[in-house]
Amino acid sequence: MTRGRLLAIVALLAALTAPAAARRDPTLSGDATRAARLLDEARLPEARAAIAELAKRAPTAAEVRWLAARIAFLDGDYAAAVTHLDGLAATEVGGEVGALRTLATRTRDLTAGFVRRDSPAGRFELAHAPGVDEVLVDLAGAALDLAWERLGDDLGYRPTTKVRVEILGAPADLAKLSPLTEAEIETTGTIALSKYEKLMLVSPRATLAGYPWLDALVHEYVHYVVSHASNDTIPVWLHEGLARFQQVRWRSEPSAALTAIEQQLLASAIKNRRLIELDAMHPSMAKLPSSEAAALAYAEVFTLVAWLHGQVGYPGLRRILAMAADGKSARRAIAEVAGSSWPEVEKDWKAHLRTLDLSAGKAALVRPAKAARIRFAKGGTSSDNVGLEEIASGKARKFARLGGMLRARGLTAAAAIEYAKSLAATGGADPIVAGKLARVYVELGESAKAIELAAPLAAIDEHDPVAAVTLGLARASLRDWTGAVAAFEQAVRVSPFDPAVRCGLADGYRALADPRADRERSACHRLTP
Repeated sequence: MTRGRLLAIVALLAALTAPAAARRDPTLSGDATRAARLLDEARLPEARAAIAELAKRAPTAAEVRWLAARIAFLDGDYAAAVTHLDGLAATEVGGEVGALRTLATRTRDLTAGFVRRDSPAGRFELAHAPGVDEVLVDLAGAALDLAWERLGDDLGYRPTTKVRVEILGAPADLAKLSPLTEAEIETTGTIALSKYEKLMLVSPRATLAGYPWLDALVHEYVHYVVSHASNDTIPVWLHEGLARFQQVRWRSEPSAALTAIEQQLLASAIKNRRLIELDAMHPSMAKLPSSEAAALAYAEVFTLVAWLHGQVGYPGLRRILAMAADGKSARRAIAEVAGSSWPEVEKDWKAHLRTLDLSAGKAALVRPAKAARIRFAKGGTSSDNVGLEEIASGKARKFARLGGMLRARGLTAAAAIEYAKSLAATGGADPIVAGKLARVYVELGESAKAIELAAPLAAIDEHDPVAAVTLGLARASLRDWTGAVAAFEQAVRVSPFDPAVRCGLADGYRALADPRADRERSACHRLTP
């Protein structure tokens, strides 16, 4: 149980043990505290029954109305949550009434006009503001339906009710609907959240170049599953490790493969003895000081869970969650399942870290971690010169900046010359410049040159949308539809609002007689000016 939850229950106890409350019903205190604990442990059916019984016994008691408001809020009935609290002082139940009223009011107002649609299998309800975010819904719903099936098998839990998903327009919206501040969201790139019995995701349109939004959404669904399977008793480090390990299960088999950027960060941390301790990740990765620190922490816990999965498999992971639900600490559960002690488990895992092949992080084509961070749109427009500050060579930056200016003016052939000069000045291996040059080659119809540059970039960094869409366009121009679709599918997982991606998928799916062609053609028309 977190410190915040403990304080809330202490406040509830204090409210219920006051003389007036005791005179009303001597058993109300214990029953209300039990109901609050059931809510904290994500045991909603039991909590709902307990709160309904309390409402019959003491319908006007502040603590009972607060509990009723909480369950309404978790059910997505934000207006009812606010109504339950009408007339109560903000200071009631140790100040919890005021905090919940503010959250419920903000959520009610922000989501009031949202459009709601079910996923293809009807397992998720996706809500978003009217407008262009509608092109996300089919993709998100399909990914989540696949995750529902596979995570159910892997971790042993499938929701029995529809899971709500809210797609938000900006980091400021997520800050309004969660405990995170806008600064924390932008500093660490924490752009999605599983909390309050729902998944929240900031739309990729709030960023300059997109981000791995589908994996991020499934990552949050993993959190939802883990919370319910464990009665919400799993610490942050294990929660995040499981979510990072499982976030690609909707599209692939389990894998222990770190991204090149994760390898880069992990190798540096091991070398310099700057690994982040597990307990330092509490209470949230979003509280870490930078996006690089958050990415390192994710890489660490990913290796822990991947290594653990290699030792005990999914049956072992399910046992750990079940043991945690029964009251054992995560460390003790892991140790028992592994047939060891926690100090030995941690020692073995850290020894395993030093055996990992992290060489991909040193490859010349890997973007620096700073260049891979999420860039948020601030009301301006995207530029051909975004990211140039990450180019190490000043001479190369100068050529690349000129290339961007020329491309923006439609002087594509001249831009290619300057980008080629820039790439030569870097030694021929800068991923930012190579990506820009490859895109220009596509525009000039020089597809073979574009593929030569873009294919290695897309292979080494699946989160680089420029490389993926460039590769898709180049392969499509050569009528390599299978290759083009693979590249566009990689791109759409990061940059779903790029018309070139959605129109390219529409063409590729049509050529391959894939029924998803109509979906993508609709998105293409919606996004094309």
